[in-house]
Amino acid sequence: MGELVEKEQTLLAYYVCNFIEKNEKNADELGEVLTKALGSKLIEIQGELNDKGLLSDHDRMITNEGILYIDNILHIQSDAVERNKLAYVRDNLLTYEMELSVPEIREYIHKHVGIE
Repeated sequence: MGELVEKEQTLLAYYVCNFIEKNEKNADELGEVLTKALGSKLIEIQGELNDKGLLSDHDRMITNEGILYIDNILHIQSDAVERNKLAYVRDNLLTYEMELSVPEIREYIHKHVGIE
């Protein structure tokens, strides 16, 4: 069983948001979840992810490097079909028993990947 640190859980939430329908409502939902979950630590975490090139500075969305980082953590093949990425996330979270310790982020991710 592996546990993702807060930064990785945050990046995973951005990853999930990237692969659900792109619209303002979904982006707003992610922002609300992360603010509620992390409070004042969110700005620091976003800055660290940005400094590592995993999160875009201008629109606060995951970069290609961030996607590859999550693919690596969750053992998702780089050639996985984009529309199936959420299914891969679900399957790999369950298979590798990856623990998400931040309740709000866990609920957000589980909701969008179909884990009950």
